Amino acid sequence: MKNAIKTILSDINHVIIKGESDKTEQARVFLLLAIPSICAVFTFGPPPLY
Repeated sequence: MKNAIKTILSDINHVIIKGESDKTEQARVFLLLAIPSICAVFTFGPPPLY
């Protein structure tokens, strides 16, 4: 578990702060940020209709 947390923090550091990352790190950070935000949007109702 410690290794997983250390990996996630390292990925966030490389992607957001340093800007030097590979595709795997970018994918992990995207999933880490996208899934909770999508769940929060759908929790408050249907998606907006344009």
